[in-house]
Amino acid sequence: MPLVRQMWKTCFGDDDDFLDILFNYKYRNENTLIYFDGDTAVASLQMLPYTITFYGEEISFAYLAGLCTLPEYRRRGYMDQLIHRAHDVIGERGIPLSVLVPAEDWLYGFYEKYGYEKVFEKGTVPLYPLQKILEDNPDITEAYKVYDALFRNKDFCVQKTFTDFKAIVEEQIIDGFPEKYDISGMARIMDIDYLYGLYSQKNPHAGIEIKDIRFLCRLLFGYKTDELDEPFRSLFPLHHPVMNQMLE
Repeated sequence: MPLVRQMWKTCFGDDDDFLDILFNYKYRNENTLIYFDGDTAVASLQMLPYTITFYGEEISFAYLAGLCTLPEYRRRGYMDQLIHRAHDVIGERGIPLSVLVPAEDWLYGFYEKYGYEKVFEKGTVPLYPLQKILEDNPDITEAYKVYDALFRNKDFCVQKTFTDFKAIVEEQIIDGFPEKYDISGMARIMDIDYLYGLYSQKNPHAGIEIKDIRFLCRLLFGYKTDELDEPFRSLFPLHHPVMNQMLE
């Protein structure tokens, strides 16, 4: 863990208070990949477990976080190897979906090369204030129930466990409860048959073959499908996928 933590701090500049939360609540050795150049750890990423509601089912996904390479070791293809290995691990674990949040706009094009498609849009309306929830519900368990109820019945919405919630609370206390918004992000289909099967259960008469995995991802998430031509616009109804408060 110290190797990954120092790498994260070097690459992203986050302070120790945030890193304490991240590594106490989310870091696990088994969900971390590290690239070594000789005896030196030079690149890493984490595959954090989350769930999302998807056509009425709650399914697991791997959230790729902390993708970083030490500055002096960049442009050597190390991250490329880690991403491909991460996809192998995710597939071996039977996880049907991978999600990430590009740190900068130019990275959207970079991750497209790995099969990722933008399906989460940045929000313009602030989320319901967490500070208000905590003030109205001093007991953390009750506060979580209220928080969870805001998102539990939304389809295509990333869900949070009680442990996730405690991490979010600690982070916002440190930050002074700033306004939070839905965040922009990308997804990659890892198990086509499973995810398309969930869609087909809700849309039994929609038989169509899509070979472009990125386009299929957009269709299955219903991301801006109202802007597409027929038959896609009718076969894949518009949805508004939601992701927020990922300790980003």
